[in-house]
This record gives sequence, structure tokens and C-alpha cells, in this order.
Amino acid sequence: SGLNVRGGATNQNLILYNDATVFNPSHLFGFFSTFNPDVLKNVELYKSGITADYGGRLSSVMDVRAREGNLKKLTTTGGISPVTARLTFEGPLVKEQTSFLVGVRSTYSNWILRQLDAKELQNSTASFYDINASINYKINNNNQLYVSGYMSQDKFSLNSDTLYEYSDKNASVKWTHAFSKKLFGVVTSSISDYRYEVSSDSNPVEASSLQFSIGQWNVKADINYQLDEKHNITAGISTV
Repeated sequence: SGLNVRGGATNQNLILYNDATVFNPSHLFGFFSTFNPDVLKNVELYKSGITADYGGRLSSVMDVRAREGNLKKLTTTGGISPVTARLTFEGPLVKEQTSFLVGVRSTYSNWILRQLDAKELQNSTASFYDINASINYKINNNNQLYVSGYMSQDKFSLNSDTLYEYSDKNASVKWTHAFSKKLFGVVTSSISDYRYEVSSDSNPVEASSLQFSIGQWNVKADINYQLDEKHNITAGISTV
């Protein structure tokens, strides 16, 4: 379920969703991606020549961007499969100025496990959900504000009373300002929180719970100056 680039380990990749770090990029043992395809705009994978503004990683950088929402009309998309369902809403809060996008996805795979012949699978459970939300606000011709949030949770138990849970949450705020036609700056702040837990409580005498978490704040400011059609000068500062 991991991404291995140029022989590197899975934890040697930087995975970003709207400039916020994602610590676990998969659901249900890797069968499903963390990212809901209905909300995505583009994905860029840097497997070498990683630029300095990403802060550096040993293997790769995967930069995932979500769409900004429809500024003109309200639209809805969705889908249903034997194990998952998804629904996405987007549209204008203020026409041609402010838009929103909300995507929800969940699974109901437990009923399929009940239909299988193997008792090991019948006694297992597996589920996940994720929520994506964003607001895009065009303040004026020179300023734009973009706010994004993501939350997901997985739970599974494999033929035992041991329950595995993990959750991933992140949020980011990005402000873009144009000083002139050739010079613009971007200020971004993001927060990420990942939690993992293994618990067992069927036997009170031997009940146990193991938990760990990691939290990260990131603030960066970048400036870009376009010398001409072929040359750009970029500079910035960031802290984690």
C-alpha cells in the first residue's frame, strides 16, 4: 500500500494536499487512495530535482491540489460501488467571487465480508470515511484567499478482538497577492494531525491500548517575479 520511489522507503516521500502534509496516503490496506478523485484538480510527482520550496525529501514529493469550486452554478456529482459511496457538492456562495466545494466518501464493506466463505474474513471488519471541504474567496483583482480542510478515519479488525484505528486531519490557508503584473507573493499556513491506535478489550484482565500521534505546523511565504517569458525568479522562507 506504500509508494516506493527510486528504492526509497514509504516514509521518505513528502505527500501534500493543498500544501498540508498527509502522513498516511491510503485507506483499507491500500485498496483505496486517501484522495477523493471527484475533488482533485491535478497531481504532480517529483521523483528527482525536487525544488527547495518543498523543504526536501529523500525519495519524492507528491503535490496534490483540489479544485477551487464552481463560481457560476451549483453542481453535484456522486457514485456508488459495491463497497463505497461518494458525493460532492460545489457552487458559488457569492457568484463570480466566492465558491465552496465539499466531498464526502465512505465504505460499507462489512456486509461483503459477511458473504465470504472464510470464517477468518467473516469475523473481520473494515471501514473508512473521508471529508474534503474548501472555500475560495476572490477578494479583488490583486488578492485571493483559499481555505481547505481534510479529515479521514479508518477502522479494521482482522479475525480478532484487536481493533486498529487511524485518523488523518489537516487544514491550510493560502493568501495570494499580486503586487504588479510581474510580481506576486503567496503566504501559506497549514496544520496536520495523524493518530494511530491499537486496542483490545474483550478480556478486561488483558485489555490494552497503544496510541501514538504526530502533529505539524507549517508556515511559508514565497515571492515570484517574472523577468520575461522564459525566466522567473522565486524566493521564499518557511518553517516547520
